[in-house]
Amino acid sequence: MVATEARAPAGRRTSLTVVSGLLGLSTLATRFTTLVVMALLTRGAGVEAVGFYGMATLSASFAAAALSLGLPTYLTREAAAGSVSPPVVARIHGGRFVVLMSAAAVAYVVIGVLLPPEAQLAFFLVFVASLFEQWNETAWVLIRGTRSAWLEPLTNTSTGLLLVGACAIDVWLMDGLTLGDAAVYFLVTSVLRSTAAVLVVRILPSLRASRGVRSAQHIRLALPYFASDLLGLFYFRGDVFILAFFVTAVEVGEYVSAAAIIGPAVQVAASMGLGALAYAAPKGTSGTAQANDPLTIFQFFGLAGQGAAGAMFVGLPIATVVLFGDQAGNIPELAMVLTLFLALRFANFGLSAILLARGRAASRLVVLVLSICGSVGFNLALDGRYGAYGAACAMVLNELVVAGSLLWFLRIRELVWPVLISFGHVAAAAWALAGLLTVMGSASASATLGGVILALATVRFVRQRRAAGKLRAATTEDM
Repeated sequence: MVATEARAPAGRRTSLTVVSGLLGLSTLATRFTTLVVMALLTRGAGVEAVGFYGMATLSASFAAAALSLGLPTYLTREAAAGSVSPPVVARIHGGRFVVLMSAAAVAYVVIGVLLPPEAQLAFFLVFVASLFEQWNETAWVLIRGTRSAWLEPLTNTSTGLLLVGACAIDVWLMDGLTLGDAAVYFLVTSVLRSTAAVLVVRILPSLRASRGVRSAQHIRLALPYFASDLLGLFYFRGDVFILAFFVTAVEVGEYVSAAAIIGPAVQVAASMGLGALAYAAPKGTSGTAQANDPLTIFQFFGLAGQGAAGAMFVGLPIATVVLFGDQAGNIPELAMVLTLFLALRFANFGLSAILLARGRAASRLVVLVLSICGSVGFNLALDGRYGAYGAACAMVLNELVVAGSLLWFLRIRELVWPVLISFGHVAAAAWALAGLLTVMGSASASATLGGVILALATVRFVRQRRAAGKLRAATTEDM
């Protein structure tokens, strides 16, 4: 028997790279949309409203992931490979709608018991809107990787701008955006987005063509993705889940808002990880002097993270004033702590890209489990005593667990010292920030530290360029 590799239909293969870039830009635009809505909501209703908004979307994400049984990820892969037909996808998509709306009915009862009356309706509307967002995942699989794939990011970005526009008009015409109004706008735009998804991918014709689906078989095949989806969700949003058990909605809102500020930069780092894979894969067989060089990749991410952190520190004082005004509260200080996390996250994305480039995807799943254990442990130890600041510090400290786990599976000795140096730089920045805050205000301290970091990043960049130039010159002379 000869093993064969499943190949995607030719119509899909030609546009996968372009679609990945478009989806990255769409996700980045969505992050900015969320940040602007949170800023408008903070100015109008206070950070407590943002806290309820964040907890509603978080609970909906966990409910949808638990009830979807890994089917969205499974169908994304199998539909692109051509092993699942559009009628099957359409029937599963319709079944998920019934399941998710049933979950909304149960949630309505639970929300009525747990939340104060003034927040119940808005929380429920945001919850349902988030379920609609999760439901769309099984519709878009029908066009991902095809020539029509650009319609997904276009739809998501357009409805996101519509949401921002509705919130902005509300602020202009009224006294300020309330949580109830924001929830209505969010639900309306989510329904429009879901309707557009159904029409764009032509779900209804495919649904009429279906003649029954072996649901149990597809669920069984999707289960391996189920655990990965839940673990990934808990890794990215578990800190807010744990924090909500220890603090008020106000502190949750401040933390969610601070995390939203650095969210776009984290998305950029994730997109750069795909670029690193593209860099490593072809050069592994090219025979060049720096073919698949892990140190080159890590240095690139380390420098990018240093520059991103410096720019973030410089821009935070202006960004928080423009976005949140006199309702900022503790958001600027929390964002400063999370900016330290940003620098480490860039570096760890580099290590993760190196691991994947070496064909160690299974090892990265173990790293994910270890990082979740670290996140839970740090949050349980710090959140109860330090509140939102504890959650921010836990996010920074957990990157030590991530880096250590990645290094363990990579077993590349020449990376150990550079990784230790990068963490030393972040520790020095944290110490400097604490010292600056004792002698000046938070805005001045953030701008000063950011300027120093950017200057050091520039020096480091110049040195790396000179070293690369000398290496090319020496290589040319030896030829």
